[in-house]
Amino acid sequence: MNDIKVMTGVLAASMLLGGCSNAADNNNTAKPVNSSVEIKSDPEVKTAFDLNEVKTEDFDQQLMDKEYRRYSLELFSRAVKDYGKDGNVMISPASVMFALDLVAAGAKEESLSQLTNLFAPGQGPLTQQAYAASMMDKINASNDVDFTCANAVWNNAALLGDMVNTDYVDYIKDTFLAEYIVTDFDAKTADEINSWVDSKTDHMIDKVIDRLDPDAVMVLVNAICFDGEWIVPYEDGSVKEGDFTSYDGTVQNAMFLHDASGLYYETDKATGFIKHYKGGQYAFLAILPKDETISANEFAKSFTAQDYEDFIGSVTGGYQVISKMPEFQSDFDILMNDTIAELGADSIFSPETADLSGIAKKPGDISISRILHKTHIEVNRKGTRASAVTAIEATAAGVMELEEPEFRYVECDRPFVYAIVDSRTMAPVFIGTVNEV
Repeated sequence: MNDIKVMTGVLAASMLLGGCSNAADNNNTAKPVNSSVEIKSDPEVKTAFDLNEVKTEDFDQQLMDKEYRRYSLELFSRAVKDYGKDGNVMISPASVMFALDLVAAGAKEESLSQLTNLFAPGQGPLTQQAYAASMMDKINASNDVDFTCANAVWNNAALLGDMVNTDYVDYIKDTFLAEYIVTDFDAKTADEINSWVDSKTDHMIDKVIDRLDPDAVMVLVNAICFDGEWIVPYEDGSVKEGDFTSYDGTVQNAMFLHDASGLYYETDKATGFIKHYKGGQYAFLAILPKDETISANEFAKSFTAQDYEDFIGSVTGGYQVISKMPEFQSDFDILMNDTIAELGADSIFSPETADLSGIAKKPGDISISRILHKTHIEVNRKGTRASAVTAIEATAAGVMELEEPEFRYVECDRPFVYAIVDSRTMAPVFIGTVNEV
């Protein structure tokens, strides 16, 4: 398969949280690089969650899937607006959620409420934690595609060391299979984090962070990696050269993938088609704006969660769908602080308002300084490879065929939106735009 584009994200705060990796490499065992550091439990520090409660929490799957789709579209639309340009964009709502749920696992009061409401307003924190853990387990258990999710947390022994709540460490290791590394942060630590990211994204993303803040006490990283082949591959005869009209009107040469399928989507805003990966659990969803005069990013800014619900609800098997889309690859990265704050979770960024006391010490000791997100994707005739990383830095404050089919055409030879979705829930794991090839 050709080179692919990977998306990564990093959240900076008084600590960095989260990361995706190959399931085979995922380690649920703490790795104390500095073995002389004894991690003690502060009796005044308690987490908001009990491991056994999360494992037994019963939640409304359909409701939580819908809330996740809402969050995904709101995050995507907001990220495109914050990006402010017309190039290709891709984010992984799943990676951002997993990383922030590592933060939420040690959050309390308003900080915990805001993080929970970001994903599932009206639902309890326990429900959100259980849903995220269930989604991660599903990714790592995927059949016939290589789809993995990993998390890791680095503790700055020199600044945080034995102040970390051991209940929090046990919780993230058991619930999110997070690796836990205790080391003195130095010039090599950023390289160690990037090396972990490179491994867990199958070398699609080799770096998520250039340097660590001198006041960084923790880094939490989530990484997800997808590699899937089409159930029905594009044969040589269905791959043809053609013209793609980019967002600025420039005509670009591209190799187009032509197909005929049986599921068609259409609303007053867009048409689309879906193509499944081996195993049937995940699929590529193309969303082509009906307005031919706007870029995919302009379309995405106003494509709401309800628009997405209407779009996936419009699916019909009543037509023979003739589609084409270009082979493409792209990389994208964004600092997500403003994006997350604008969606309502702003308290975690200020030492005065952040309550991450379930992780270490009292309210205000730890706050989030950066949320970094990077992605990579490549779509070609064989299938798709995609990856994402979200790094959070924390700092201390001071289908059926018809006999006589009717045809519908979805020709993505101009800017369009796409998503890699769960075939059952239509929840986007990755979502992006193609404005140029």
